Amino acid sequence: MDDLPAASSALEAVWHGVCAAAAGDHATADRLAGADDLLPLLIQLKSTDDDVREEHAHHHSSTIRNVQNALSRLHQMSSVSELIEATPGIACTIGFDRVIMSRIHESIWVPETMYVEGDREWAQVIVRAGQDNPQKLVPPLFETEIVRRRRPLIVTNVQDETRVHRAMAEAARVRSYVAVPITTSSQVIGFLHADRYYHRGELAEFDRDILAVFAEGLGYALERAVLLDRLAQMRTEMLRYTAGLAATMNDIEEPIRFGAYGMNHGFARPVRPFHDTPWPTDSRLTRREIDVLRLMAAGNTNARIADRLIISEGTVKSHVKHILRKLNAASRTEAVSIWLHSEREAS
Repeated sequence: MDDLPAASSALEAVWHGVCAAAAGDHATADRLAGADDLLPLLIQLKSTDDDVREEHAHHHSSTIRNVQNALSRLHQMSSVSELIEATPGIACTIGFDRVIMSRIHESIWVPETMYVEGDREWAQVIVRAGQDNPQKLVPPLFETEIVRRRRPLIVTNVQDETRVHRAMAEAARVRSYVAVPITTSSQVIGFLHADRYYHRGELAEFDRDILAVFAEGLGYALERAVLLDRLAQMRTEMLRYTAGLAATMNDIEEPIRFGAYGMNHGFARPVRPFHDTPWPTDSRLTRREIDVLRLMAAGNTNARIADRLIISEGTVKSHVKHILRKLNAASRTEAVSIWLHSEREAS
């Protein structure tokens, strides 16, 4: 059955009519054509009602499983942008044809992304209609009431309503929709709107409630994605900081080293620099930079230099940068040429 609420309403109306006729309401009995014997009709009606109730229960159970699967998919998203892009399509798997996700920025309602079953271009047209006409959240707009009460709503007869986003309603040609708040940290940050444009039938309270459950899970997923994004940013900043710190530490001329463990537990002599020739006191380069420059002159890549000196490739790049700056060279080749020339003059 495609429209279970309508089927239930029709059966309930017939049931009341049959009961009234059985109680002696002749006018109602006359309207029940061919119902001279009401007992078989009552039995058939009861059987049909049981079938509808069973279908209701099956539909609700199946939808709840779909919601669980949809929420599981949300929690697989690792970034905010990925989550926003995927949410409308995932939400459609719980029983809707179209879902639009919007954000609230300084009391302005702006759509972000939308999924329309089988029609991506129409989804873009609807979103653009909302973005070109941002809606201020003011009374008596339905969405303003959603933010104030933090409760979902079902809106019917949309084309005749004045309390809706008119530009989006016209672009979507929507008849009725469910709207629910997206909440994080006790703050409404956006909306989900959903409908069944291609499937006739009224939206019910169950549709409103399952979308609200999905939106609640979405709020938690967004908070998690924001945290992961921030952690990734902090990690990048920390790696950049530690790389710079490593380069600075490598410039320290004579690091203190403990002697070999044995009879003598004193301090060892400073380790001899990589190059064999003395290091001139007036040189613009540190010992480690000269080590790097000699290996550059031998044609080694940054990776090879890192292996030879037992340092990271990022540290090698930092040394190369310092060498070019100190020698006022535009390239590695020019830096090697300047250094070789100064070496010849010194000898």
